[in-house]
Amino acid sequence: MHSLTLFFSNFAFAQMVLCIILLLPLWHKNPSIRLYILLMCCGSGYLLGEVLAPSSQFQVTWLIGFIAGNALPGVFWLVSLSVFGDHIVLKSKQYWLASLTLLIPTLSFLIQLTFNLNLKEHAEIYGLVKYGALLLELALIAHALITAAKYWRDDLVQERRYIRGGMITVSALYIFLVIVFEQLLQVDWLVIVQAKAILLAILLTSINFFLFSLRPSSLFATVSQPIEEVEVEQVQSPELLNIVAAMEQDKLYQKDGITISELARHLSIHEYKLRHLINGEMNYRNFNDFLNYYRIKEVTEHLEQAEFSSTPVLTLALESGFRSLSSFNKAFKNTHGITPTEYRKKAIAEPSI
Repeated sequence: MHSLTLFFSNFAFAQMVLCIILLLPLWHKNPSIRLYILLMCCGSGYLLGEVLAPSSQFQVTWLIGFIAGNALPGVFWLVSLSVFGDHIVLKSKQYWLASLTLLIPTLSFLIQLTFNLNLKEHAEIYGLVKYGALLLELALIAHALITAAKYWRDDLVQERRYIRGGMITVSALYIFLVIVFEQLLQVDWLVIVQAKAILLAILLTSINFFLFSLRPSSLFATVSQPIEEVEVEQVQSPELLNIVAAMEQDKLYQKDGITISELARHLSIHEYKLRHLINGEMNYRNFNDFLNYYRIKEVTEHLEQAEFSSTPVLTLALESGFRSLSSFNKAFKNTHGITPTEYRKKAIAEPSI
């Protein structure tokens, strides 16, 4: 391997190991942290196999690189969902889907080894296994990018927006290039290998900077614990008073599809400042969480009032600003622990007891 490529590959490997060491004490605190450590293990294992792999494919370094490299796209997808999804709780079927990026090539290799077969001699089977696995990997990476972009606008944590907008995109592009050039096109040009090593070194240095020079919790603490209500008489900031007034008096949360940009224009305040206020002063990490607090509050009050007893729950949800009954039911149950219908029955029954 060329000395320049070797230098940056070793540098990237060191960055990954450093990240693993620094995050290990936080292993028990958050599933996202455990997944991120696993991602760094896969990355370092892939580099170890790439840099130190001997010619024989039965050596330990080759085996480590094989396992880590094939597991990398699936783990990357899980990390993207866990860190950047909007309250996404990973399910067993998602772990199984992610594991297929490793299971398919592993089973293919074991079949060839056990039965002394060369799948390349069976074009149909070889093509199905190879291109099917590549298609799965590309699909997972594409979905990771879509997930990161989908919730980017509503993310109120500036550091996480930086990582979401830049780091994850570059990471996905890097993995995409590895899959396309190395596995699909089987291109082994020196300039591509060097560019890949340099890009990875820069990427990991940047990720470590955001993780440990700023606030690691900004990336991994995925659950908001907002201040439930702002006491207006205790608020000193005029901007914060205007935000509360826009919600409680103007009821802007009812506007269909309202964005943080529209709210910033309504308040005549810079969007960056508005994000800082809602996140820093009111402790919301997501703009939709902020809006849903007022929406749920309105619907809850109506469910408790006899004059709305015959109004369908869907009508109340849509009038409060929710776009669908499913999103409303999920937000309401996360707040109260029961469904809106159950809450209404309980609220109406209580006065008669």
